[in-house]
Amino acid sequence: MVFNAVMWLFIHIAVSGITAMAPASFIRFLQPLLRTKSWEGRGRIYRSFGIHKWKTMLPEARKWVNKGRGKTAASIRNVYAYDELGEQLTRSELSHWMQIFPAPLFFLFNPPWAGWVMIMYALLFNLPFIMIQRYNRARVSHLSDRILHAFPEK
Repeated sequence: MVFNAVMWLFIHIAVSGITAMAPASFIRFLQPLLRTKSWEGRGRIYRSFGIHKWKTMLPEARKWVNKGRGKTAASIRNVYAYDELGEQLTRSELSHWMQIFPAPLFFLFNPPWAGWVMIMYALLFNLPFIMIQRYNRARVSHLSDRILHAFPEK
């Protein structure tokens, strides 16, 4: 079990580091793949899970990666910063998706039941963060669209 914990720690840190250092062009290339879908209803689907109540209880690793500077839509002072925040949310979501993919490797050095536990861990740990990123990105996109519509020359 200690080996599993060390492996997960390594996976979380390595994947977070890789996505944090990935070029912005790569993240922008993947943005269409992770774009908000119509069934998400600009984030309303996530509100039905009560995300607006529990999302602040989870840790925000972006503050560690950005040297203590988290970023919220409330802190944005110009229209162009919304694109940057959307890119950061995409980067964060991508990181959590990528942290799920190595889970099947745990079948190689664990009994089958423990491999399934590791898959459950990967899903239960990462899916709430993915939901938060998708919820926030839908809200930021909606705010950005409203501002661009109100002030088209900016």
